[in-house]
Amino acid sequence: MDEQQYKDRIQALEDELALERARAEHWKSLYLAANQKRFGRSIESSQQLGLDLFDEAETESLCDALENTEGQPTEQKVRSYTRRSSQGRMLTLDPSTPVVDIRHDAQTPVCGCGSTMVRCGEFVHDTLSVIPASTVIVRHHYPRFECPNCLPEPGQSAKVVVRNDGSVLAGTVCDPSLLATIVTDKMQFGLPLYRQEQKLIQEQRGLSRQAMSGWMMLAGGALENLGKALDRALYSYPLWNMDETGVRILSVPGQEESDSNRNCFMIVRAATDRDGSRGPVVFTFSEQRTDAVIADMLKDCTKAVQSDGLSGYSNAAAGGGGFTHLGCMVHARRKAAEILKTNKRAKLAGELVDLYGTFFHHEGELADARKGPQDLTEQQYLAKRREVLEPDLAAIRQWLLDHSKTVLKGSDLATAVNYPLGRWEELTAFLDYSYATSSNQLAENCIRPFAVARKNFLFCITPQGAKVSALYYSLVESCKAMGINPHAYLTYVFANAGRCTTDEDWDALVPGRADLSTIDDYYAMLRSAVPDPDRTQPYILRGKKL
Repeated sequence: MDEQQYKDRIQALEDELALERARAEHWKSLYLAANQKRFGRSIESSQQLGLDLFDEAETESLCDALENTEGQPTEQKVRSYTRRSSQGRMLTLDPSTPVVDIRHDAQTPVCGCGSTMVRCGEFVHDTLSVIPASTVIVRHHYPRFECPNCLPEPGQSAKVVVRNDGSVLAGTVCDPSLLATIVTDKMQFGLPLYRQEQKLIQEQRGLSRQAMSGWMMLAGGALENLGKALDRALYSYPLWNMDETGVRILSVPGQEESDSNRNCFMIVRAATDRDGSRGPVVFTFSEQRTDAVIADMLKDCTKAVQSDGLSGYSNAAAGGGGFTHLGCMVHARRKAAEILKTNKRAKLAGELVDLYGTFFHHEGELADARKGPQDLTEQQYLAKRREVLEPDLAAIRQWLLDHSKTVLKGSDLATAVNYPLGRWEELTAFLDYSYATSSNQLAENCIRPFAVARKNFLFCITPQGAKVSALYYSLVESCKAMGINPHAYLTYVFANAGRCTTDEDWDALVPGRADLSTIDDYYAMLRSAVPDPDRTQPYILRGKKL
């Protein structure tokens, strides 16, 4: 090969390399545009890479090109975009919110023309302040009695103190409002006791996690009958949504020591009334979630029970259970959606997900329409829902039947096809119940706070501690579901549960039935506390040992 041929060959390779570099830059810009759309813009990084800043519609269309074309995009689909208003610009507060005025002084300015300006009014700007919780000593005065006719023997006392406040914390240094704060911080906001301890140390309030745990266990043991009352309240509701999640217990009697992160379970039941309103939420601790455990939990249930794909529910219904089992369409769709997570070009899985999406869209429109002003009776709503949703369900089922014999046996797509076909009757049974939906999302949303908090506290030491946690989660989540302030409710319960002696008393104490009208006055009394001006020595509070 002569010199000219070498030069021609080098030139051809350089031209080919330049072409490949151009293609790489093209796909690189598409990839960065997609990331900008997904994670937000970065002006600095875009300028460093020499990229133009795309507006939202251009980014949308480039992402479509990245996901749906194999070569040079020849067509762009521009989607509409609605910018969300900032959530930090406006706050709406209750009209009873207290207001304090601060008057600011200012030096009189001089105008640009040289004249001294004259005050003509004022500009008013409101800001929000949240005062940190203050430490208050609640001093209880109990009557003390003695018998004038009985003389005390040596080492004994004839004086009797009558504690008549009904608190389950009587004799301790913990006020009901304090324990309510500890429980809501842990169960509602996911703040474990060791972090609460650090927070209180920083605020110069010396409470150890051991003391907080002791108070929680003491009150939890005294409220065992309240948990039973909450369980009884479930049976007045026509629909239960159920789910379960694992929990780590360090010491389980009769169970061999295990390194498993989830050796026991929390099972949740969330109730719904006929009008769609929320009812109690009950957490139950269980060392297992076998078919026998599920069947025993549902043995007296004659309602509708909705769950995900755990076989225990279907087996309990088929084994003579008195309840109707409803499946979860979202769980069925998840099998196909998981395929798209790893392979966005899976055409058949995409078709199936689109069919589910159409169904959920129409179901959502019906649910939104029912929340507004409407005159449909329950039977009319059921008929309307069947009219709208049955064509979508028929399209899904026909697609599944058409591909059930052609998909590769044992593949993920085969699972996505056979799973709903094998449970089709359960998946569509919700059509007979106006208060039910096609999914079990309600139960999953109720159990999510526990699953999130579990990342912080990691484990429970004993089953008894897990049972107390289940009770507190039940009370807090029930309050949230029914629109009740959990802190106010728990303060009332801790202060009054000691008076309950019968099942009727406990039934009247469950969320939604307890009268919380006195709690605002109790909070006002705490806020009105003032220090003793003559006190110079620190207070030393003593309570009974736990």
